[in-house]
Amino acid sequence: MEGVLIKISAFVAIIIAGYMAGRSGAIGQRPGEVVSKIVFTFTLPCSVVHAFGSAQFTPQLLLLVPVGLACAFIPYAAAAIVSRRCERADCVFYMLNICGFNIGCFALPYVQALFSPEAAVAVCMFDAGNAMMMTGGAYALTGLIAGTGKGPIEQPLKFVAKRLFSSLPFDAYLVLIVLAVFDIQIPQQVVEFTEPIANANAFCAMLMLGLMVGFTSAGAKLKKVAVILVARAAFSAVFCVLAWMLLPFDFTTKIVICILLWAPASAMGPTFTLWCGGDEKLAGLSNGITIVEAIVVATCIVLATGMAG
Repeated sequence: MEGVLIKISAFVAIIIAGYMAGRSGAIGQRPGEVVSKIVFTFTLPCSVVHAFGSAQFTPQLLLLVPVGLACAFIPYAAAAIVSRRCERADCVFYMLNICGFNIGCFALPYVQALFSPEAAVAVCMFDAGNAMMMTGGAYALTGLIAGTGKGPIEQPLKFVAKRLFSSLPFDAYLVLIVLAVFDIQIPQQVVEFTEPIANANAFCAMLMLGLMVGFTSAGAKLKKVAVILVARAAFSAVFCVLAWMLLPFDFTTKIVICILLWAPASAMGPTFTLWCGGDEKLAGLSNGITIVEAIVVATCIVLATGMAG
């Protein structure tokens, strides 16, 4: 237990350091954009490759791809239905911030630090489905439902495909899933080559989260944030129960899935909210709170079950 608490404390310290550094201006202007490009271009794709190459893949894990997609899409669809009569900015805020999970920059490094390498593959499978919504799907659908504020979107299918396939982590998931299905092993040389870059993912991802956290917003708007937090918690709790009862996985994998279902809101939520003409500061506030919530819940799950390897 002491080792688990030390690793979790390190994650929290990195997030706090990122938050303080970002607010002080000590590492330049808009450092979150720079670090996020490093994460999504280098450390996260290499972390995914290393996870697949270091652990044994089983075809059963492919079930987690549609599970991840469903767990991201269902809250989005519910928000779209419930908020259809709200003002456009509120509709955008609810749809883009109630759905999806920050897997690559939170759950993956968290699980890699505390569990066996096999658990990381399960995380990647879940995130492959989650990424279909969170790397562009939600943004495109919101544009179709609420509009972008910049005119109608032409060729929506092409727009969605472009957003999805321009994401390197998503591309890596697709290629690696295909290789796994056909039982094609990743060369050991590739695994060793990506290892030092993959090892940097936890630090860079947690630093990025700290840099992007925003805790400033008008008090009158906090009710909207509360709606997001309560709704996300309700969906996470229901999904955890269903996953535990229905999914055909071992105890450890189910624990990992529960951690994924309590992961923070997607880091792209505030960005997509901005692009769709919503309140990005409010989105940043809710996003930051979900990070705190995720750390607390995930740590409680690990300590209560004693599953950290």
